[in-house]
Amino acid sequence: METENTQEKEMTLVLGGTGKTGRRVAARLQARGLPVRIGSRSGEPPFDWEKPDTWATALDGVSAAYVSYYPDVAIPGAPEAVRAFTELAVQSGTRRLVLLSGRGEEEAQRAEQAVREVGDGAGVEWTIVRCAWFMQNFDEYFLLE
Repeated sequence: METENTQEKEMTLVLGGTGKTGRRVAARLQARGLPVRIGSRSGEPPFDWEKPDTWATALDGVSAAYVSYYPDVAIPGAPEAVRAFTELAVQSGTRRLVLLSGRGEEEAQRAEQAVREVGDGAGVEWTIVRCAWFMQNFDEYFLLE
């Protein structure tokens, strides 16, 4: 009897999936043949950090999420939004969370703590990716010249 590879059917939500890091994460997942849902205001379904009523639809059927907070995880209010999203994701059945964070920024550290607490409390896997600088700033953005 053959068994299906369930990994191929597990949807990953990539928040900021049209942005600097998110589009690269989405492209790599898609290159591996994994289903990806782009989380953005122009995505289908749309996802908007400022409109929590868009979150549940974006999370429907998602087993993993790459969480990139817009405009920046270090701004006031970000930790509360990340916590609320994480709680909803876990309630919706998401089993793995990856948070794009910053290094040493107070609000970013609070957002990390929210993901850890909610994730540990629910028994879901989580990863924190701390960045200091994005190299693509040198080859495609304001430092290009």
